[in-house]
Amino acid sequence: MIQLVAILAVFSLGIVFSLIGALKIKLAEKLGIDDARVGGLISTLMFTSIFVVLLIGPLVDAWGYKPFAILGFLLSGVAILMLGMARSYLAAVVACVLLGVGGMCVNTVGNTLLSIVLFEGQNAPAALNLGNMFFGLGAFFTPFLAIFLVNRIGLQKTVSIIAVVVLIGILFSLSAGYPQLSPAGFSLGQAVALLGNPFVLVAALALFCYIGLEASMGGWVTTYLTSIGYTEGRASGVLSAFWISVMVSRLVSSMVVNPANGALAITILAAVAAVSIFVMSSTKSGRLAGAAVIVTGLMFGPIFPSVVGVTFTNVMPELRGSAFAIIFAIGLLGATILPAWMGMLSKGKSIQKSMVVAAVFAVILTGVAVVMGQLG
Repeated sequence: MIQLVAILAVFSLGIVFSLIGALKIKLAEKLGIDDARVGGLISTLMFTSIFVVLLIGPLVDAWGYKPFAILGFLLSGVAILMLGMARSYLAAVVACVLLGVGGMCVNTVGNTLLSIVLFEGQNAPAALNLGNMFFGLGAFFTPFLAIFLVNRIGLQKTVSIIAVVVLIGILFSLSAGYPQLSPAGFSLGQAVALLGNPFVLVAALALFCYIGLEASMGGWVTTYLTSIGYTEGRASGVLSAFWISVMVSRLVSSMVVNPANGALAITILAAVAAVSIFVMSSTKSGRLAGAAVIVTGLMFGPIFPSVVGVTFTNVMPELRGSAFAIIFAIGLLGATILPAWMGMLSKGKSIQKSMVVAAVFAVILTGVAVVMGQLG
């Protein structure tokens, strides 16, 4: 049962992070807002998440998983309902704030629990890879469900169905048996001391690069492909293949990645991703561009869970929530900076040229992973 709670938590996080993008056209029509204000809703979700995760992480360490599992599923489900019912931009902003709080609860609970309840708690990188395959499934499932249902039953009913899927997690979180807190107990001083832990800081830099890259690919791939001759339908198909590649590579990596080879795996994956993104930035071949996008997805998939898993291996179990809070908050900063930077650089020219910036971030990530291997 507890394994299911962890998996449903990361699955729900995938829904939370993909929801606004999946519903943006209908939301804009209903609220009478433009793309810039829809972007404001996404920014509200991201900035709320940055600050809230820094609070939730230590609280999970101090108070345990159960209250935050229940709160996370509840707030996420309610916020999704509120977003569907919103009749003003302000109401949608409030819903996004609550969505950020709920999302960071399920995020912290899910990712910390995965490292304990899968693979008998002995292989955090493999556990995070297997579990985060379900994050990808949630992020993949939400747009497809929205596309299929919105024009048939309307925005509010579609959102209600998505909310029910998330709220189901409460039933399992109420009855699951949770791991006991460490007898050593939680110390706020030790949690704060993680800010000076070299491994945690290097892992935070790795997620700054990686989450920024993932957000950029998710946000700009269709624009990039249409700029080199793809139809919108074909570009969307390649984006779907990108996310499927992420999920497949996480499943495969769960069978081979472990604490001993995790940093090396991140180094190799980031290096190949740098090459594939450089290809994207320079090729004039539509076929090669599509293949490079899919290769990038295959390389990206295991990086986030492996970084988190290797980090958990190098910190005390009673501080995993706090460590996760630090590295994920810094990672989200990357997601707010890199996609916007690429967008600004592309003004007056093709987004393809901005892909060079993403490739440089992948090169930096490769170097950071080498340092992780040396510290570990």
